[in-house]
Amino acid sequence: MRIPLTAEEIRPRCSADNLPFKTTDELEDLPGIFGQDRALQAVEFGLGVLHRCFNLYVMGPSGLGKHGIIRKYLSRRAQSEPTPADWCYVRNFEEDYKPRALKLPPGQGKTFKKDMKNLVDDLSKAINAAFEASEYQDQAQNLEKVFNKKQAALIEKHAEKAAAQDIHLSQTPSGFMLLPMENNRVLTEDEYEALPEEEKIIIDQKIAAFQEELEYLVPEMTRQRREHNIKLKKLNRKVALFATSNLIKDARRRYKALPEVVNYLKGVQDDVLDHLEDFTEKDDDSNSESSSGDALQRYQVNLIVDSSRQQGAPVIYLDNPTYHNLVGRIEYESRSSGPNTNFTLIKSGALLQANGGFLVLDAHKILNMPYAWDALKRALYAKKVKIETLDQIAHADTTVTLEPEPIPLRLKIILLGNRNTYYLLHEIDPDFPELFKVEADFDEELKRDDDNTLQYARLIASRARKFQLRALTADAVARVIQFSSRLAEDAEKLSTRLRTIDDLLIEAQYWASQAEHEYITATDVQRAIDAQVSRTERIQRLIQQDIQGGTLMIDSSGEAVGQINGLSVFEIGKYAFGQPSRITASVHMGDGRIINIEREVDLSGSIHDKGVLILSALLASRYTRDTPLSFAASITFEQSYGHIDGDSASLAELCALISALTEIPLKQSFAVTGSLNQQGYVQAIGGVNEKIEGFFEICKLRGLTGEQGVIIPQVNVKNLLLNSEVIEAVEQRQFHIYPVEHYEEALEILTGMAAGDELVDGSFEKDTLNDRVVKKLCQYARLRKASEIRL
Repeated sequence: MRIPLTAEEIRPRCSADNLPFKTTDELEDLPGIFGQDRALQAVEFGLGVLHRCFNLYVMGPSGLGKHGIIRKYLSRRAQSEPTPADWCYVRNFEEDYKPRALKLPPGQGKTFKKDMKNLVDDLSKAINAAFEASEYQDQAQNLEKVFNKKQAALIEKHAEKAAAQDIHLSQTPSGFMLLPMENNRVLTEDEYEALPEEEKIIIDQKIAAFQEELEYLVPEMTRQRREHNIKLKKLNRKVALFATSNLIKDARRRYKALPEVVNYLKGVQDDVLDHLEDFTEKDDDSNSESSSGDALQRYQVNLIVDSSRQQGAPVIYLDNPTYHNLVGRIEYESRSSGPNTNFTLIKSGALLQANGGFLVLDAHKILNMPYAWDALKRALYAKKVKIETLDQIAHADTTVTLEPEPIPLRLKIILLGNRNTYYLLHEIDPDFPELFKVEADFDEELKRDDDNTLQYARLIASRARKFQLRALTADAVARVIQFSSRLAEDAEKLSTRLRTIDDLLIEAQYWASQAEHEYITATDVQRAIDAQVSRTERIQRLIQQDIQGGTLMIDSSGEAVGQINGLSVFEIGKYAFGQPSRITASVHMGDGRIINIEREVDLSGSIHDKGVLILSALLASRYTRDTPLSFAASITFEQSYGHIDGDSASLAELCALISALTEIPLKQSFAVTGSLNQQGYVQAIGGVNEKIEGFFEICKLRGLTGEQGVIIPQVNVKNLLLNSEVIEAVEQRQFHIYPVEHYEEALEILTGMAAGDELVDGSFEKDTLNDRVVKKLCQYARLRKASEIRL
């Protein structure tokens, strides 16, 4: 028979007596990061490899401090990297809808933008001054005089021809007018109407004939005007070129080391000469200032990446990785004529802001943003960023829009996420392993030995100082370490979930201040733990009330056949608690099939189904090797209406099944948890602390009798980190914890009978549990055979 664990065996090993300090004031801060050597080596490697595909995936559950660690490493690494270039968009004078991207040395983008604004102002002043100069006015007036003289001579020539035919030719704003004449005098309308009809017909015919001759006059006048405009434009261009050439030369000289900028300035000069009207002052136009501003917008510089304040490489953390926040966007202005855009409305995204440095993204967030993940991969493969609208991406944009020149991309992506996301991406996205070749896997726990315990104490001291908390006493540190091991679900390990530890320290600080303690004590830490439980245990208390009131039927005393208390863990939000569940089994003659009622009604998960299927294989191999199983059984979780999964109930289910088969009652003062293999050995389960404490709470509410207890796998003993109430009850022999390695050991505890050893002939010792199982199975086999013969 197995013996229960003693209080000393389950008592926490860490106490103030084991720590070589009285308060954390005596401890130095912990340098660097504790317990993540493997992950940190991967981070160092991933950040050090310059190849574009060696991006980094940092994985591990939340709360490990991954973000803080990555920030620290990136901050140090970025300072040693060169400051990246500035980038700006300017107008493409050859194709307006394809803005050009210009690269400038760090900090010069802002200077270039200012220089261009000043240059445009200077050009406008120089052009207007040149056109207002007397030399230009004289030349322009001479051209105008020559033109007017030619126009007058041409009109006079045709007027003389008309007068010879008694027709008066005059020019009006709307065109030419032909009127009848008599004795070199224009006839009035009344005089014309008074003429005989025959004369009016003759006059009309002469006017009509001369009208055809005027058809040659208008094109000739238009040709002369066109020639005049060309001459005037050449004059304007010559004067403007003379007035602006030195300004442009100075600007080009200033940026002679940047060929792309010099080439752009040459284009500016040509475009200015082609759009001189935009630079001239128009006093008559009330909206001339705004009109001129819109026109001169073509020479603005859209600085989309400004590194003037950057020291080293940029480190960008994009918390909301939408497509536009990642890649950039093209904005639109609302106008009366409809939405309008231009190159000055192009905005950069995080990829360009982090260009030349590091971009940190949350894997879950970017995968949930439409088009964002594909856009990231596209940019990494192409090594450039192309800013497009979502309509362009979806091929749904039929309107004319901008197509900015792509900008070369060189950066390191750090993707933070959990392991499930990492493995899922590896499975379904062939691009992922190509682009993210380095994984940094952060451990949730580390080995708990004397050295690590002391280092963990220094970590606690460092975190307390970081948040400006009171120092902790040694017993408070010991309680935090116990709490950490409980988080790791292993007394031999420590949790690295820093966020949870930080929260506990901050809450303990509150209780220490309430109690006016100079230091944070173990009492303050325990009050913080109790308060956390109290805030989240409502559902557990409701279930316990239902059990106490008899609504949920759970026995904690007496005996019953085919009935046992199993143990389950419920997780609601961040709170997990254990509760007993009644498991029952019924047996009758049959074909060896064990019916899992939960499975039949689709309330059972695949792992639970596997556990039940193992039972029939175990029974057959253990008790009826030469004959088929000849019984049928059904197993169920009573009063369970939700989904059940996991195999931690298979030990309890086998005990209930053997009890129903042999009609030997089981003690209801015990609850059982454990997973079985096909050889009958008990395997480890999760949530052992919560399960024990859950059944203990029920027993405590009903009154501890000294007979109650739990049966757990032997391998789970190292996971025991129970609360002080359970430890005290074990010490006073009011509650018992039995570890078992084989299902027969659990049956001996539950029935009080010996399991019985197997003899040489394959039978078992007489009047033992195993002997009664074999006899009952043989009885069923005979009955089944007899029924088959009768049929």
